[in-house]
Amino acid sequence: MSVSGQRGLVLLLSLVLMLLLGMLGVSVMASALQQERMAGNLKVLMQSFEQAQQVLQKGEATAPAHSLPCSFCLPPPEAGHVAAAGVYSGAGASSGLVWHAADGGFYLVQSLGQSTKARLMPPELPVNLYRITAVYRNGPARSVLESVIAQPVDAGYPQWRRILWRQVY
Repeated sequence: MSVSGQRGLVLLLSLVLMLLLGMLGVSVMASALQQERMAGNLKVLMQSFEQAQQVLQKGEATAPAHSLPCSFCLPPPEAGHVAAAGVYSGAGASSGLVWHAADGGFYLVQSLGQSTKARLMPPELPVNLYRITAVYRNGPARSVLESVIAQPVDAGYPQWRRILWRQVY
């Protein structure tokens, strides 16, 4: 091989190597961008969860004022779609119950009636049970939380107590 032929080969190899390094750099940048987006989505989701927890606590504080027995005692089917206070009238099934606005979110209180077998309460203590469902939306993220609280019927017992909590969405 001649000297001029070797110089062309070195140039070709260096160009191929530069192309591979460029593609590796683009791949790393794309991966970093995707991780940044995922972290941003997680942040929005966690903020939505925290706000839903605040709305749930507001609902729990007002629950004893709702003394009417529930006409629809199942968890509300519209919980993931609520966007305004009042009775849900959008697409899909509705419980027909009134949603209340609080801190940018919404909550629904359902009086489930009385029981003497409430979890975490003294045996045979009569309590009123309430289900509170809270919804908070933050852009594309939404959080739906639900709790059940027990309020002793007798005034001599401590304040209400949360006996169940779950994250629906």
